[in-house]
Amino acid sequence: MTEEKHLLEPTIKTYPSRWWILLLTSLHLAHQNIGLNTWGPITQSVKTVYGWQDTTVVFILNMGRAGSILYMCVGSLTLDKAGLRVTMLIFSVTMLLSNGLRSFSRDKDVALILVTIGEFLNGCNGVISFAAPPIVAEKWFPPGERITATAVMVLAAYVGDGVASIVGPKAVENPELQNISALHNSTWTMEVTNGDEMLDGLMYYLYVQCGLSLALLIATVAYYPDKPSAAPSTTAGMSRLTYKEAFKKIFTNKHLVSLVLVFGVMVGTYTSWVQVIDIIYDPIGFSQLNAGWIGFSTVMAGSALGFIVARFSDIFMKRLKPVLLSMFILVISTSLWTSLIAGEFLPYSAWQLYVSAIVSGGVLNASFPLWYEVICEASFPIPGGIINAMSDFVFLVFANGFFALMYIPVSDHRWLTWTMFVCSLTGFLTLLLLPVSYIRTDIDTEAKEGDACHNNGFDSMEMDIALR
Repeated sequence: MTEEKHLLEPTIKTYPSRWWILLLTSLHLAHQNIGLNTWGPITQSVKTVYGWQDTTVVFILNMGRAGSILYMCVGSLTLDKAGLRVTMLIFSVTMLLSNGLRSFSRDKDVALILVTIGEFLNGCNGVISFAAPPIVAEKWFPPGERITATAVMVLAAYVGDGVASIVGPKAVENPELQNISALHNSTWTMEVTNGDEMLDGLMYYLYVQCGLSLALLIATVAYYPDKPSAAPSTTAGMSRLTYKEAFKKIFTNKHLVSLVLVFGVMVGTYTSWVQVIDIIYDPIGFSQLNAGWIGFSTVMAGSALGFIVARFSDIFMKRLKPVLLSMFILVISTSLWTSLIAGEFLPYSAWQLYVSAIVSGGVLNASFPLWYEVICEASFPIPGGIINAMSDFVFLVFANGFFALMYIPVSDHRWLTWTMFVCSLTGFLTLLLLPVSYIRTDIDTEAKEGDACHNNGFDSMEMDIALR
């Protein structure tokens, strides 16, 4: 194997501006997910306003996934080669274009075309939304803040899902039906009485999202540097493998491949489930507002818990595996409870469905930032854009697979709730059986203690360890 020279940045320093970068990135990711989750929570309303079917909504959501898949290679290369500033500027412009198209026309035929294109463009940004958090955290934050910073950005994206789940049904009214005439055979004709109000609410909702896109673009142009003048840690200042070496390392490391696969399956299942809760629970009489409250509460509970767990993991380093295993035991138990209640294998109870769904989805959501760190630790020194794009690819494949199941011609999709139980059980078993390494943390810890910083052979020695 060709030996490469991996450079070590001599100055380790942190800057207050990292908090602005964290805030702005988090707002970007939340805003992007609000856009992606616009349609699921208001399915019943848009079906009435635009004459769509459930499959139309699923098709539009899949166009977002398609954008992510097709843009994946370009997005990961942009992150690794062009840097964060260029990447986030492209991200901001794409979001403005996406939301501008979606809010351009009230005509239902024109709207379907523009909404589909807008969803595709938003989906292209999904690659960046998925891959950027650990890269931003590594470039701007020291080891004792890295997991927390990653958690804030990852969870901000899911907060966007939650906000859309509750704001959408609040902004866009439910269809109101009224009997208008009696026909023969005692059949009544039903007419929607608030169609104009629903369309007005929808357009206002889309206009607000477009305005937020413009504000975030202006903020990004004003200040979003690629990286700080000095690296915040030893590993942040070290160069990465070439793409050829990186792919060779990935595909010869079965443990790493397994972690990436399981992570992608869990994220794909969870994010898809959150977006179509309205459709899944409709057969048991859940309104889109009630389903939205489950989605919102799940995300908010997961975000609060995720931040606490991430901060704990930053303080007590190298404890990711036991923390994740403990979380998965709770997820497995409550997702099984959710599935049994939703399927009415146990006596149906609305409060039990609320509690079980919120706890299972919330804890699973809270585990994702820790999974990011497990993969980043195990994959060092592979470029972040590559490894996170691969995780994103697996996530998108399984997310599209989840949506494809909704094309099955049945009126009741509650059985899809079982996918949450299966993916959490898979994650638990995978993590239980596989070792977890802390390559990046070990290098930073040794350098901080001063043992390696004065050793002329440090760079080659540590990189040899990382390449094993």
